[in-house]
Amino acid sequence: MSSPNREAVFPEPEPEPESSNCKKKKKKRKRLQQEASIQALTRAGHGALQAGRNHEALSSFQKAFLLASKAPRTKDISVLQACAFNLGAAYVETGDPARGLELLLQAQPAQNPQGRCHGDQCFNVALAYHALGDLPQALNWYHRALGHYQPQGNQGETQAKMGACYQALGQPEQAVHCLQEASQAYALAGQTQAAALALGAAAGCMLKSGQHGVGEVVQVLEESRKLAERSTKTGLLGPLYNDLGLGYAQLQLFPLALEAFLQALPLCQEPGEQATVLRNLGMAHNALGNYEEARDFHHKAANLH
Repeated sequence: MSSPNREAVFPEPEPEPESSNCKKKKKKRKRLQQEASIQALTRAGHGALQAGRNHEALSSFQKAFLLASKAPRTKDISVLQACAFNLGAAYVETGDPARGLELLLQAQPAQNPQGRCHGDQCFNVALAYHALGDLPQALNWYHRALGHYQPQGNQGETQAKMGACYQALGQPEQAVHCLQEASQAYALAGQTQAAALALGAAAGCMLKSGQHGVGEVVQVLEESRKLAERSTKTGLLGPLYNDLGLGYAQLQLFPLALEAFLQALPLCQEPGEQATVLRNLGMAHNALGNYEEARDFHHKAANLH
């Protein structure tokens, strides 16, 4: 910008504003190039994560964070926080929760904003504490994430993780509540397999707590089975049906247990999973007095080892 005074009166200083403008333009061009590089690296990192190439994603996020760290903090603090979040979450995903936690805490905004983005930040901090075995802190941050997610109906995974924490802390009743809430949220979101898994886990916690009648537990197991039958994905259904069978077996409902184990067997792909289901089939047949069938299933299980 030129001054109100006419610079023609003083010809010698004339190059100064041009030089200054040139420097500003260079700085702006460099900053824009830097921002474009950060965005490209971030996109590459997310793409690698979605493709399961976690270490490639980690490398991209590291480069993006390094570039953001070189920018003036006063102007690009939000960019730096976003890069710290991506890198921290990637460290947690690749098995380095301590380093991830440090970056994730750095990514936390100073104030208390709302929305899914900040729910994701709290959730990933919770995941880091969870992986480090600090379950009370994990629960604290899962609760924070829940406050952001619940208004949007995105709380299923958070409730499931809280249920797992309470299970590990030996508090099955709190786990039951969280897992049932998780199942409802998953079902409303159309995630029937996740809903079935959460409800099956809730039934297991009900059995551990000893505070629920047979009829109540059977009702939860049956609801879990119905959800499983509606699922179009079969990946985790084998272990789920096996868990349902174990639940029925604990209730001494061996015909129902046998039926669940038979549903589980063709859905299990790994030899170890198949051997487990075969042994459980042997156990159920033995309890029903079908000793020859029991021996056959135990023999098949032994042959897989």
